[in-house]
Amino acid sequence: MPRAAGVRVRYERIPPAVRDWVETSLGSAVTTTTEQTGGMSPGCATRLVTAGGQTAFVKAVGASLQPDTPLLFRREIAVLGWLPPAPYRPALLGSYDDGDWVALLLEDVDGRPPDLADPYGADATAVRALVDRQARELTPSPPGVVTRRLPDVAERWRERWAELAGAPEHALPPWMAGRIATLYRRVARLPERLAVESLCHWDVREDNLLIRPDDAVVILDWGMSCLGPSWADAFMLALTWVDTPAFDELMAERPVDDDLVTDLALAFAGSQAWRGARPAPPRLPTLSAYCRAEAERAFAGVHRRLGWTSASSATASCI
Repeated sequence: MPRAAGVRVRYERIPPAVRDWVETSLGSAVTTTTEQTGGMSPGCATRLVTAGGQTAFVKAVGASLQPDTPLLFRREIAVLGWLPPAPYRPALLGSYDDGDWVALLLEDVDGRPPDLADPYGADATAVRALVDRQARELTPSPPGVVTRRLPDVAERWRERWAELAGAPEHALPPWMAGRIATLYRRVARLPERLAVESLCHWDVREDNLLIRPDDAVVILDWGMSCLGPSWADAFMLALTWVDTPAFDELMAERPVDDDLVTDLALAFAGSQAWRGARPAPPRLPTLSAYCRAEAERAFAGVHRRLGWTSASSATASCI
């Protein structure tokens, strides 16, 4: 599938005030920078080494680059402030916010992206084990956490579905013809069925995971976090394989009703289709294509789970 990658600004191009803050925080001048690619952000994502030999990772973005991303960074700063230390989360070393530019200075992680091609391979199994561990440790959510709630996210998805239901036929897969009202009812009932019991990462995917040289898994980027069911992050990870029966097998192991899983996958697919039908945001040129591909895969998974006819059209382009 295509990856959503922003056109990232390099570290030397971010405002001098942010770079000064980085060096003051680290107590030494930055001598080496290594830019990272991938991820849905136009901001810098840079590994640093200082004259004193300290390593760190900085990510920074301004509203002038992309107006929505600073909000995600602010949420991540708040959530990392609430979370207890854990070996599988990089420590927050400092944060910066001047009202325009927002930056996080984090522990640098020496690692590689996981290979999730095989849902039962070593990397995927290790990631699932960590997601389960984190869910146990964050259920109930840490005291004092104030962030968005998954039922509210699902309500926004319901609103997007309402728009899709009135859109031209090309906005949804052909197998949905004549069934939109039935499917919309499933999406509309979703918010009231989602528990609020855990602090969820809600963006567990390849771009937000690293495997250290000792095979330990690290989870990155808490900007999409929310309060929701204890199985929500297992669901987000399982979406990696939503267009295969592995998704059904993995979610069947969770303490959640099959219909609720299907409804959530359907709502997610519609939200991605809605985003994919819109122009790409500034400095995120691949986002719309990525969302269309994700919607297509998720719609195919929903079609399989519902067991409806016209299977040959389940993988047709949905946008």
